[in-house]
Amino acid sequence: MKTIFRTLLLAVCLTPLGLRAENPTLFDQFEHTELLKLELEFSLDTMYAKVNTNEEYPAVFRFQDAHGAWVELSGEIRARGRYRRRVCDFPPLRIDFSKKDLRARGLADYDDLKLVTHCQTGRKGKEAVLREYLTYKMYQQLSDHALRAKLVEVTYIDTESNQKLVKYGILLEDIDELAARKNSVECEECFGLSTVEFQQDNLRTHAMFQYMIGNVDWSVPMSRNLKILKPVNGGLHTVVPYDFDFSGLVNVGYAVPSQEVGQTKVGDRVYLGAERSGSELQPTLELFKSKQDTFVAMVENFDFLSRSGRREMTEYLDSFYVALDNGLVCEDMAIQGCPTPLSK
Repeated sequence: MKTIFRTLLLAVCLTPLGLRAENPTLFDQFEHTELLKLELEFSLDTMYAKVNTNEEYPAVFRFQDAHGAWVELSGEIRARGRYRRRVCDFPPLRIDFSKKDLRARGLADYDDLKLVTHCQTGRKGKEAVLREYLTYKMYQQLSDHALRAKLVEVTYIDTESNQKLVKYGILLEDIDELAARKNSVECEECFGLSTVEFQQDNLRTHAMFQYMIGNVDWSVPMSRNLKILKPVNGGLHTVVPYDFDFSGLVNVGYAVPSQEVGQTKVGDRVYLGAERSGSELQPTLELFKSKQDTFVAMVENFDFLSRSGRREMTEYLDSFYVALDNGLVCEDMAIQGCPTPLSK
């Protein structure tokens, strides 16, 4: 009974905000299970030869559907990520499918998926994927402008040697799919926008989340490690973050602190939002306080992650909430007039 309860609790916690019924998409086909089984077949030699380019090469993508049957699609892949492709033993990948093939299967033509790979070999790489996956799921609890993320167990098959490698990964939905749900489009040239051109609640939630997880590897003006959405009928922009590997919550081995913003070590919290008034941030702080038990439960009930990994994540989250309760968050961010203590 306890196991059933924990499974149901985790399912509720991992359901993103703001999903609504729409025409089926490829990503919709993955939602029947917590851990999706995948096969990705391509030439490993080609991947490593083209790791520093954006040149695509053929791949076969297979996944298990809700009935346990394997579904196969042809596509093309390439390395992605400016930093990870340089430091990873196995680079992150972008998978492009044929829109014609998707339509023939009765699916919408969102044809671009991103695969966060294990990057590093061994236990450290496995744990990093699982911790980053949980980070994506946490943001979904705070905002409906969040990418859907699916935990996958990928069997990589080398077409030349037929050797297989089984690793955890994270599939991220096509940004155009999220944009369609929000009646928006991706703004690819939205650099240097003023903060007044954004939904303020969205900016505050995003900035506070990055502060909570100890991540400074992002920039709204530079559109770094985030996407910017623009409503099709006009209105204010929103941000959609991704790539949390440099955060203290994920704590990858290859991350380096950003001395430019005052970090002395990875995980030092630095607030990069523009607000400096407690009255502006009070609703945001109350939102985060209301999610404390949810976040802790998500980590503690996530049995894919090792016990030590879960303990490290909960301790890091606890340090944020202790500081929040004691008013130290406001002090650290030089914000005046924050209410303290906050109640759940």
